[in-house]
Amino acid sequence: MTLLIRGGRGFHGDPPEAFEGALLIDGGTVCGATPVDTYEKVRILDADGCLVLPGFVIGHHHLYATLARGMPRPSAAPQSLIERLERVSWRLDQALDGDLIELSALAGTAEALRCGVTGIVDHHASPRAIDGSLDRVAAGLQAAGGRGVLCYEATDRHGEIGFEAGLNENERFVSQYPGTTQRAMVGGHAPFTLSDDHLWKLAALGARHDVAVHLHVAEDDHDQLDARQRGAKNVTERLERAGILDGRAVIAHGVHLSPAEIGRLVEDRAWLTHQPRSNMNSEVGYLDAAPPAGRLVLGTDGINGDIIAEAQAAFFSLRDHDAEGAAETVWSWLAGGWRLLSDAFGLPPERGFGWLHEGCPGDVVVLDYDGASPVQADNLARHLAFGISARHVRHVIVAGEIVVRDGQPTKVDANDLRRLATAGAERLWARMAES
Repeated sequence: MTLLIRGGRGFHGDPPEAFEGALLIDGGTVCGATPVDTYEKVRILDADGCLVLPGFVIGHHHLYATLARGMPRPSAAPQSLIERLERVSWRLDQALDGDLIELSALAGTAEALRCGVTGIVDHHASPRAIDGSLDRVAAGLQAAGGRGVLCYEATDRHGEIGFEAGLNENERFVSQYPGTTQRAMVGGHAPFTLSDDHLWKLAALGARHDVAVHLHVAEDDHDQLDARQRGAKNVTERLERAGILDGRAVIAHGVHLSPAEIGRLVEDRAWLTHQPRSNMNSEVGYLDAAPPAGRLVLGTDGINGDIIAEAQAAFFSLRDHDAEGAAETVWSWLAGGWRLLSDAFGLPPERGFGWLHEGCPGDVVVLDYDGASPVQADNLARHLAFGISARHVRHVIVAGEIVVRDGQPTKVDANDLRRLATAGAERLWARMAES
């Protein structure tokens, strides 16, 4: 089926550029100037008065956390990131089973789509249900209609057997993809939960399959302290020794990396993901040493699927730390998700995500944005910072398929999903209480 989006005002790229005319998508790809009557069947999507943009990307997410919102607080409030992991996150991931994994991915993807997100780079953990877990994440993501890049966060938390199970799940999954809308990376938790030998094994697996290694790094200062105890100058040197930086890498957080370390990461084709809401929630500090333009990517770290809200939090926290901070800077961070996703899918930047030229992926968000002031290419970033929100998402298209129409998902029933998710959350919380 060919899709024609007509009537809207189009913007794409970084910095944003305006484009004119209707948008034609066939076979999941944006078409050029081919006349519409060339196609046998054309479905028309009205975008009159709306903004038409490339679909957004979450550069670092934990879909497995979708059902955790509202869960009972731990008996004692965490006083550090390690305590938060021990009392909340690690109890959550250990309570997951296959059905809860798939339901979390389905509900989390459906939510993200309704926020204008078409691509999710996910970092999964379920230490008591490792084997086949990425298939369950993929099934939930696909059922909702999203595009994703998945990995399993291998760790030494559960000994050698636990690490090998996580490594094997990464290898099994990365060996069976690419798919049309899904790709794989190699995942690990954080360096302080991985031995040097195990970091090397992750790097070797990534190199063998030519995919990035996706890790949490220096979310707080524990990775740096641990690296020095293991004989390295800092955590970046430790990653370098293990070969992680010989190929592509996705480094989540990096709050406690020095400017020199971040510069070293960027030299080695690494991406750094920034999750300001999660950083504030975990009280780990602010990412002050940002890399050069183009290598920083916004993520949500499992907070939710609203990357527009994340971009606004990024803007206001930037302004709080830098009076010269500009909305255009944060637009570039948001656009970093397009560059990262293009890299994961093996697409050249000029024909990858974030553009709606001929030959680019047909991933689109239509925003029914009623801003009171003019919207132009040179002020779109400021409208994103001060006006646009998830409530303006009207239609979402992934690979040419309408997955959200008039604000509602098309591939799942929103009411049925809400009932399933509520029941699943209650079961998850009960399992956590038993642990």
